[in-house]
Amino acid sequence: MNLLTRLRIEGFRSIKSAEISLRPLNVLIGVNGAGKSNLIDFFRMLNYALSRGFQDPYLRERGPASAILHFGPKTTGVIRAELEFQTDLGKNFYRFTLADSQGDRLTFTKEEVQFHRNGLPKPPPPVPLIQVPSDNSGLTELWAENDPTARFTKQFLRRCRVYQFHDTSITSHFRDYAREEATAYLYADGGNLASLLLFLLQNHTGTYADIRRTLNLLLPWFDDFVLEPEGRKGILLRWRSSAKGRQEFGPSQLSDGSLRIMALVTLLMLPESLLPSAIILDEPELGLHPAAETVIAGLIKDASQRCQILISTQSATFLDQFSPTDVLVVENEEGESRFISQSDESLGPWLERYTLGQIWCKNLMGGRP
Repeated sequence: MNLLTRLRIEGFRSIKSAEISLRPLNVLIGVNGAGKSNLIDFFRMLNYALSRGFQDPYLRERGPASAILHFGPKTTGVIRAELEFQTDLGKNFYRFTLADSQGDRLTFTKEEVQFHRNGLPKPPPPVPLIQVPSDNSGLTELWAENDPTARFTKQFLRRCRVYQFHDTSITSHFRDYAREEATAYLYADGGNLASLLLFLLQNHTGTYADIRRTLNLLLPWFDDFVLEPEGRKGILLRWRSSAKGRQEFGPSQLSDGSLRIMALVTLLMLPESLLPSAIILDEPELGLHPAAETVIAGLIKDASQRCQILISTQSATFLDQFSPTDVLVVENEEGESRFISQSDESLGPWLERYTLGQIWCKNLMGGRP
């Protein structure tokens, strides 16, 4: 499994300067405002940059530059980042610099990739992706496909997806029709959940059966989905009750928590061919019963054997399901985020007396008010 093993960021939102080592499974904990969401937004920014959506909609919706640069352009003029990936053949590096530019915008002023093959004493020179400042990432250019390191970086980052299933309102995409052919991956807003489930039913029957059994466990009133395309309208997330009569219902008759459970279970149980290269989940426990948190945490651990996962959480119950080595404590000191790895050794005798969640609640590992 290819992994993003190290991340160095300077000047991005609350992250003045941080070097973060990443594992297959990474659990962020910390108080509100510590910087967890800013790290997640860094990956969201990369998603937009690789789809030529960096200036619009990313900067338009989540910017402008003065809101993204650490303490604004008078303090921080550039954002720098380096990502290190580990593969079977060696290490890939992706580096870029974003500079404050006219109109409260950010411009790529430097962007490069580099590959260090296993067994070689030093890597060849980096490959530049842009020659002059650019509004868009050089990875979006067709020629980038010709360089194997650029191609790997582009493919990994394009499949590094941020999920936040928080919008389950009556007007959310969850509750609307989805295009039947939208089956390449699960959308960030869950809007194609019905289409993807139908694809699994038709092409991955074992996976679909496992998803259904898991949902039967978490939602005892649920029997099965009723996945029937309706022509040009698409397909709706209809379902059948397990109660006598097996009555059928639509997505408007699902609670917010039930929708989130359906999306999370489907995402985490996808076959490897449909999984992202990395899953970033923001507070997946939101609105879930503690018993459901335990099951979802188990699915996250299982999925981390097939793809890299980074999650943030505010739940001690959820945290109890993970190991100290999975945890990154996020602290904020005078507006600067720090990311602190944990281990069995660092927590010492506390682990003999308390669960990981209890240790966190007692503020014995940081990440608390």
